[in-house]
Parts: sequence; structure tokens; C-alpha cells
Amino acid sequence: MDNYFDDPLIEPAIEWVVINQKVSISGIQRNFRIGYNRAGQLVELMENIGLVSPQGFDGNRTVLCAELEIGLSLFRQYKDAVDEDPDMTNVILFPSKK
Repeated sequence: MDNYFDDPLIEPAIEWVVINQKVSISGIQRNFRIGYNRAGQLVELMENIGLVSPQGFDGNRTVLCAELEIGLSLFRQYKDAVDEDPDMTNVILFPSKK
């Protein structure tokens, strides 16, 4: 899912979700006139950055952010963190067993 940062609709979709304080794949589909898979990927990315909750038992999600600037900031911070190379200084690599 982390490959969708460059989708040109991610920031407008975040804006739409935060302003309307509701999130659904079908709502994003209708508003942006895109397919189900792409809308689902956008919602999943919003979940990964902490903007929306995971699906509840009833399939609904909750918007966890009330301000647009905070939502966009969460997205940018998450994107920057994922784009960085991992810190391997404390990693111990064990030889594989043959």
C-alpha cells in the first residue's frame, strides 16, 4: 500500500474526508469518479497514516482528524518516514541455515 504516495488524488481525498468528517470507499469513488480499487487504496493509505480508523465490525470507519492541516501533516510525515532508508546500525544479521 505504501506505493500510492504519488497518487495525485491522495491530498484532495484527505481534504474531502477531513472536511466532510466521513469516510467510505464508495463516497470517494463517487466524489472523485474513480474505480473501487483506487478508492480502496486511498482509504487504506489514510488508515495507515492514522487519519481514519480501521473498519469496525459493521464496516464503518471513523475520521480521527478534525483539522485539514493536521491531516495533511500526518500524510507528509508518514511519507517522509517511509521514504527514508531504514537504520541498520543495530541490526544483527545471522547466517542462514543450509
